[in-house]
Amino acid sequence: MQHLGETTEIAIIGGGICGLTTALALEQRGLSPTVYEAASEYQPVGAGILLQTNALLVFDRLGIADQIQSTGVPLDSGRILSMSGRTLQRFDLDGVERAHFDYGYVAIHRGDLQRLLLEELDSRVKTGKACAEVEDTDPPTARFEDGTRIHPDILVGADGINSTVRDVIAPDIELQTLDATVYRATATCELPEQHRTRGVEIWGKGTYTGGAPIDSDRFYWFATAPSPSPFETATTGRQSIMEQLRKYYSSFPEPVPTVINSVAPDEDIITTGLMDVPPLDQWSRGSVVLAGDAAHGMLPFAGQGAAQAIEDALALAAALSRYSDHTAALETYERKRKHRAERIRSESHWLGKFATIQSNLGCRARNHAVNLLPNSIFRRFRHRRTTGTSLPVTKEGIDLR
Repeated sequence: MQHLGETTEIAIIGGGICGLTTALALEQRGLSPTVYEAASEYQPVGAGILLQTNALLVFDRLGIADQIQSTGVPLDSGRILSMSGRTLQRFDLDGVERAHFDYGYVAIHRGDLQRLLLEELDSRVKTGKACAEVEDTDPPTARFEDGTRIHPDILVGADGINSTVRDVIAPDIELQTLDATVYRATATCELPEQHRTRGVEIWGKGTYTGGAPIDSDRFYWFATAPSPSPFETATTGRQSIMEQLRKYYSSFPEPVPTVINSVAPDEDIITTGLMDVPPLDQWSRGSVVLAGDAAHGMLPFAGQGAAQAIEDALALAAALSRYSDHTAALETYERKRKHRAERIRSESHWLGKFATIQSNLGCRARNHAVNLLPNSIFRRFRHRRTTGTSLPVTKEGIDLR
């Protein structure tokens, strides 16, 4: 079947994980995209990221899964705990994900993953190019804040949850908010042996905290708090917020107190609200298409935000490399990805409300219910999610799921 040629100009707005993965997938299919990143330069900013099995299956297709595993920390298990330290559920990643799919979960610093993707790319990446507006969709025209314009054949909006590109496709969409604030940080600390390859979640009253090791001596930590945050209303200033966080979580199960106490004074604490993108009627208009958080930005509670963006990247590249007609390619991409991504976005929204219950009675009932659920239900759910990974069929007609 005839497909897009090397002369097709593809512009990717946004040089984060979704944009860079899309560029790599396109490049490996003989196309030559250009990535436009708003930041003036790439820096090792951000915190950790959990790559679940479906993300690693995509990276396996792109030939970099082993590099990601050696750069981050492959986890062998996970735990959901109550505030008292009682185990509500265990996740045996070796016995389910690795046994059936060869990959478990990998925790990695976001900056390390970006660096790895950049090193793999031959395509052009232009920094300092913040998109101000998409002025037309067929053919696309994008204007940047520096006044320059581009006129590619296809424009991919991978510019995150606050997407500018999305405005031309779904102009009336308003982000949905969860009544919570999330804190993220990385800490250098010496962890006990049992926590060096284990992820943890602690479900408390109105708070959801935990994290995972991202190196032999670094741990990615996160925590949610009701909005307005009690840690920011009593006083201001980064140090006082950190002191309040340490005090509040001091009685939580390990490794959370150790990790928070190890956050360096000059370490950035990333503080954001929690938002997601409501279901869109369509992901494309003309020759402009959305991918990743721009299309289906989701709450972090299912741990699938990055994985779904990574699935988008491979599915979009596969569709564009298969069809010579832009419309057919974008329709195929949306058909393969939209239902799955939006279903997982909905699951994550529901989990967010479930994990941040603020009443004592609701919290106890939730934890009791989670503890009573047979572990086999969680195993089947994880297996089903992984088998649904959006992997294009190979030339031999075999889907490598």
